[in-house]
Amino acid sequence: MKTLILLFFISTSVLALKPHTANYTLSVSDFEIAKVKIALSETNGKYIYTLKAQTKGVIKLVKDYQISSKSIFTLSQFGLHSQHYQNFERDGDRVKQDIDIHPKNHQVDPLNQTLFIANVLEKQPDKQDIYFLLNDGKSVTKKHYRQTHSSNDNLIKFLSEDEKTEVHFARDKYYTPILIRNKKFVYQLNSIHFDE
Repeated sequence: MKTLILLFFISTSVLALKPHTANYTLSVSDFEIAKVKIALSETNGKYIYTLKAQTKGVIKLVKDYQISSKSIFTLSQFGLHSQHYQNFERDGDRVKQDIDIHPKNHQVDPLNQTLFIANVLEKQPDKQDIYFLLNDGKSVTKKHYRQTHSSNDNLIKFLSEDEKTEVHFARDKYYTPILIRNKKFVYQLNSIHFDE
């Protein structure tokens, strides 16, 4: 019986994140400023998570900002393991940020931190507190998110320890974040397509 439970635990951790392509809108003060495309793929147990964002419309005429991020990670029965993180940000002709790191010791990178939480929720949807080490290329900080009440049974709401960020994960979308709200910005899911 213990062997069956262990095999079930290992198999669910390997299937925890479903490959997909998602489109988000990035807003500041209820004003849409950018479109964001995020894609998760998996080949031979290695996951690649990418983000492409660019300002749009009138905002682009004033501020032509682009972000391109990539995270490579693996999953095991012990969770998500970041292996390589790259982030490139450009403001017009100026490079604002160029990060290329290899996180160690079970650290999570900025791009896959919501996937880390989603992976935990897939196995333990009632988990109240989630802790991880975030490596953003400049420093490593301990992060703590706690589950708070959600009036929607389909959504699981988490709030950061400093209460500046809230993330809503959808049960019916494999725990994909559908809303990320910070004091500065809001990411809202527009569409998502899961690979077969």
